[in-house]
Amino acid sequence: MIAIVSKRLNLICLFCIFICVQATLYADGGLYLFPKGAKAAGMGRNGLLNVDIWSVYNNQAALASIENAGAGLHYENRFAMSQLGTSAGAFVLPALTGTFGFNIAHTGIDDYGETRIGIGYGKKLAKRLSLGVQFNYHLLNFMSGYPDFYTFTGEVGLIAEPLDNLFIGAHVFNPTFAKLNSRYEDPVPVIFEIGAGYKISGKLMLTAEVEKERYDDVSPRFGIDYSLFKSMSLRSGVSFNPVEICFGVGWIAKKRLGLDFAFYHHETLGYSPQLSLSYRFGK
Repeated sequence: MIAIVSKRLNLICLFCIFICVQATLYADGGLYLFPKGAKAAGMGRNGLLNVDIWSVYNNQAALASIENAGAGLHYENRFAMSQLGTSAGAFVLPALTGTFGFNIAHTGIDDYGETRIGIGYGKKLAKRLSLGVQFNYHLLNFMSGYPDFYTFTGEVGLIAEPLDNLFIGAHVFNPTFAKLNSRYEDPVPVIFEIGAGYKISGKLMLTAEVEKERYDDVSPRFGIDYSLFKSMSLRSGVSFNPVEICFGVGWIAKKRLGLDFAFYHHETLGYSPQLSLSYRFGK
């Protein structure tokens, strides 16, 4: 009897810790699931302008510049706690008029989990202007006896190149102010992002972004991506509110297989390593 009570108390404590951590960090990958991929994570979480498979999470407008189909897997071990691990997958498919993107992500423990499934589309409106949209389904499932919560959200993104090698991007998550289907109609985050990047000599990319959640303070981020070799890149960055120092490395084999590793250090909760694997089909 004592063992059963102790086990349940441990489960309740773990559940409370999980909810608290997720609720305070939703904007960078917690509640409602925003895995950015290890490349963006290594650059201070700057992903608005990255043209890769993880554009399905960061900015769907970047999908318009993807020319080959591809698939990817991602895992983040947040704060070195297996209970807070996030797994994600993505697939992109170019079509005649644009590029489609599909994604699924999950995090949780046995008695609490979050799942996100989305389908996006990016299209070039002009030579230097791209637009992207996405539709998501979110599911929050709880321990037996408690109802599951769900909601639908949208996203819209934009990327422009007003001058050679100068890029500007913007992205909005949940512009329709969707709410969970709970009896309290809990609001879902509404997140605005805007950023700029400048590419120097084809090897160095400097980026700066600002994120604003409707009820939170502004969070600025700065990142750098340097191509050390043709197949290897080094990355670093910093984000604020909260303060996180980020580092990463990327490797591409035969222009098809991509491997990205990154970790960031949260000012209070410690280190979070993550790994992304991607494969590009076609020539």
